Amino acid sequence: LVHCPFLVLQTKGDLVAGKEASVIVEFTNPLKQTLENVMLRLEGPGMLRTIKKQFGRIPMNSTLTWEVKFFPMRPGLRKLIASLNSDALRHVYGELNVQIQKP
Repeated sequence: LVHCPFLVLQTKGDLVAGKEASVIVEFTNPLKQTLENVMLRLEGPGMLRTIKKQFGRIPMNSTLTWEVKFFPMRPGLRKLIASLNSDALRHVYGELNVQIQKP
């Protein structure tokens, strides 16, 4: 039984409108093989425009960490969504609800 892997998203520090923030996306390869042609995508409607990053390969059991800096512009509840595609694994998702504070 292979349970569906997922992406873990976490933010660093307080998220305040107009100030730089950062989000970290983590993924551990659960397969008994190296993942090839790994493409990560991050979106945060109202916070950041979609960013894609090519990672090439992730050996089995190794963890990929990607930190993205962004500037949330408006306070309120937002959602960060990440997805990963590769040759062997497709449509791996993670999401995180974040509260942007008023400055």
